[in-house]
Amino acid sequence: MINEIGNIFLSISATLSLCMFSVIFFRNSLATNIRFNFCKFFSISTSILIILSFLILAYAFLIDDFSLRYVANNSNIDLENIYKFSAVWGAHEGSILLWVLVMSIWCSLIILLSKNMPKTIIIDMISIMGLLLLFFLVFILFSSNPFDRVFPVPLNGRDLNPLLQDPGLIIHPPMLYIGYVGTSVPFVFAISVLMNGSIKLEWIAWLRKWVIASWMFLTIGISLGSWWAYHELGWGGWWFWDPVENASFMPWLAITALLHSLIVSEKRGIFINWSILLSILTFSLSLLGTFLVRSGILVSVHAFANDPERGLYILLFLTLIIGSSLTLYFLKSHVLVFKKQYSVSSKEFALLLNNLFLTITTFAILLGTLYPLISSSLDLGKISVGAPYFNFIFSALMLPIVFLMSPAIYSSWKKTNYKSITKKLGFILFYSLILAYIVLNIYFETDIFVVFLAMFLAIFTIFSSLLKIYQVSKISKINNRKILEKILNIPSSSFSNLFSHIGIGILIIGITISNYYSVQKEIIMQKNSEVIIKNISIKFVGVQNKLSNNYSSQVGIFDAYVDNNYFISFFPEKRTYNIQKNIMTEAAIDSSLFRDIYVALGENVSKDSWVVRIYYKPYIQFLWYGVGLMILGGLFGIFGRRKIENKLANVL
Repeated sequence: MINEIGNIFLSISATLSLCMFSVIFFRNSLATNIRFNFCKFFSISTSILIILSFLILAYAFLIDDFSLRYVANNSNIDLENIYKFSAVWGAHEGSILLWVLVMSIWCSLIILLSKNMPKTIIIDMISIMGLLLLFFLVFILFSSNPFDRVFPVPLNGRDLNPLLQDPGLIIHPPMLYIGYVGTSVPFVFAISVLMNGSIKLEWIAWLRKWVIASWMFLTIGISLGSWWAYHELGWGGWWFWDPVENASFMPWLAITALLHSLIVSEKRGIFINWSILLSILTFSLSLLGTFLVRSGILVSVHAFANDPERGLYILLFLTLIIGSSLTLYFLKSHVLVFKKQYSVSSKEFALLLNNLFLTITTFAILLGTLYPLISSSLDLGKISVGAPYFNFIFSALMLPIVFLMSPAIYSSWKKTNYKSITKKLGFILFYSLILAYIVLNIYFETDIFVVFLAMFLAIFTIFSSLLKIYQVSKISKINNRKILEKILNIPSSSFSNLFSHIGIGILIIGITISNYYSVQKEIIMQKNSEVIIKNISIKFVGVQNKLSNNYSSQVGIFDAYVDNNYFISFFPEKRTYNIQKNIMTEAAIDSSLFRDIYVALGENVSKDSWVVRIYYKPYIQFLWYGVGLMILGGLFGIFGRRKIENKLANVL
């Protein structure tokens, strides 16, 4: 009975979403306050009902209610409770419900946290959000209902996909979905602005924090996915340019471009059309990612919720959204034009170049991702676009972006004094070149030009950002204030940008060093045999059997020695799951500040002989350190003190 209540809640939510959308048609017949209160009631009620429906589904998983087809297909009596709960979003139906849940919460937050915004704008935004919610709720009710019954009721479930029985499932999809769905906020804002034909700078300042929040969750979600792949798949990599990886990365690139565009729009009142267009494109790419993940038209190791027929429904909605929003943009965007002068030596121009390179990179990745599908559809043959294409394109387009970051930090609005920048950055550039050369030629004993270039740009970015933080801190010094008080009085935008840039520099170091200087050994090891990697001797002690609730495993035992002194033991596993009989690799990793030692157990060749993969990965932890600093920058952008240097004024 309780499952039927969950289904009823979804039906009522769909009705409320329709009501929410209908408010947009009563602009001239109802007072603004009345329409606002209606939107507030509809949005909060919808959120509550969807949350309750989600919790009912989670309860069905926890009590092993196999009368629900979705539970029977994605759970098992012996599955751990934590994975029973996370299995709620482990397949198609539940993942769409999670999408709707997150969107309803975003919708409620907009109306609760936007007291300084005009009610007319918020009403339009909530109404458009209601239309988006209505689509997904109708999709769930008629095509992907997690509350559908199955008869006869199976005694046990088919189990959750073994690849998803990992802590990564608990947090990675929710974080990614919060970021994905968060891109709907700038989208509905853009549509609302286009419909109203006006915009103000304080609205852009408001929007920027919402965009930062979405960007931050996308960053967390993508990095968690990389971390999950690195730990779970046993191949020692963290990024494969897989279609599903690309599907999450493209909105991130687009929203990064949007963030930089909004900075210019807020400060100078220009690039507004560009910001509006990027808002539309970012959400469109999020919807495209949803379609690619769920349609099954592109093969991916990360796609766990494929259904071509239901994917077609998403494609039709995607086409409708993109088509109608772009049509509205081309019809109304000319109204938002606001002309101000700036030179090619200004911060505005540097950020414009940044946007252009990010946008080109996004569409280059989109082309590489979709090209196999396009080629197959046109009977041009089956073509695979792999990592070499993406690595080359991405590196070639990102290098100028990274190079521009440092001059952009020190450039001025309207026009920049080149002599001033040269004086500030000249010595940093010189010492960055020297340090990059020393690190590569002395420490790593190599002189690969591409690596040298990447290291130089990373060090240059880090040092120039640190110098800017120091300079801003000195400017804040008044009456010998304490350092903490000085830091707290620095505009949050300064810390947000600079910490994010430092994070990118550290990320580049981690990617470059780990990719070029990792050591890999894949060998057959017999019991008591040893292998040396770098200065570490790793001894294969043997294999032990292990039983768990829903799987059995063979656990390898490896002892590591440094200078004949015991260092650490590794316990990689080969798991065989009881129901689906899938064999999964669980790598054993020892991490330190500057390196990872990675041991994975391969195939059993004979009684005491196994294929073993051992990796020495220098500086790979810098990936996660860099991401952490980027997220810290995002937090400063959302919650830090804000100092508006120019008076807020109407654009129109």
